[in-house]
Amino acid sequence: METDLRRSRVFVTGASGFIGRRLVSALVAAGAEVSVLSRSRASLRGLPQGVRVRIGSMSDRALVETALHGQDVLFNLAYDVRAPAGENLAAFDRLMAAAQAAGVGRIVHTSSIVVYDAWPTRDCTEDGEMDRPGGGPYRQAKIEMERRLMIGPLPVAILQPTIVWGPGSSLWTDGFARALVAGGVVIPEPEGLCNGVFVDDVVQACIKAAALPDLGHERFVISGPEPFPWSALIDGYAGILGTTGATRVPVEEIARNLGPRPSEDTGNGTSLAARISSAGRRALGHRRFEALVAFVRARLKKDGVLYPDHHLLEEYTGKGICPIDHARNRLGYAPDYDLERGLKATEDYLRSFKA
Repeated sequence: METDLRRSRVFVTGASGFIGRRLVSALVAAGAEVSVLSRSRASLRGLPQGVRVRIGSMSDRALVETALHGQDVLFNLAYDVRAPAGENLAAFDRLMAAAQAAGVGRIVHTSSIVVYDAWPTRDCTEDGEMDRPGGGPYRQAKIEMERRLMIGPLPVAILQPTIVWGPGSSLWTDGFARALVAGGVVIPEPEGLCNGVFVDDVVQACIKAAALPDLGHERFVISGPEPFPWSALIDGYAGILGTTGATRVPVEEIARNLGPRPSEDTGNGTSLAARISSAGRRALGHRRFEALVAFVRARLKKDGVLYPDHHLLEEYTGKGICPIDHARNRLGYAPDYDLERGLKATEDYLRSFKA
């Protein structure tokens, strides 16, 4: 499958994020001419040399349209989890309008497996339904973005990653590591399957989608070579960190302790914690705010245990599988990282959590 992006002009939103940073590095290594959009240069520290940086916001339609002029590929990874879903949708609409006006060649858009009604209890494929209400504003926004892209004028590859893990994954790696060091991770017994995909395999899928010769309007489920038990991931982290592995608690006991599931907010709101986080970043700057959070965490007593909430319990007990046959056949996607290799690639990063 063709993946030659040498001298291709590509634009990346969300370049300072977990997946975005690794994608930018891979694109530069592939010989692409890479431009990124960011609110500040500080958030882009550590990106490779040669990346062209546009400072601004997706709310600035004129700036974005100018930046997108002549771009062969727009990689859209941006989603601000601290902002309401409506704000994210409005920013998405401005970006898509600018892309069309600027004559962008194609779009590679990262969505999520959560858009499917079947997730995580039943198998998910690209022809699955997305009609179930609920799931929170994030899910509903992602569904709406997909629908708009599928009827839009530009060729688009919509990538639907499953559980993306690896260095920098805020929950599935960092969160588990912090909890293991601080006190432990509780999982239900019996447990379900983790449809995990290592971050560099998501990057591979992005690059293959960007180079697909005859792209139309298409969706691709992106997961790892095969699912594995949640305990295998958590115990793998524990082995690297030198801590106790997952603690198993009967699922009925966890459900009883959690009580009734609260009603899901399908509106445009965002959580109090997210609003505080956003305000803190505006007041202190992103890096200073993150440093403050890290300091507070370091001062906490190390007796905290990551106990599942309703959402995590659903993830931990789900037994649906996310086949990648379509991505294999159409993109030539071939995930390189099974659980063992992914853990090996994460070892050095995890050691920082021991300090």
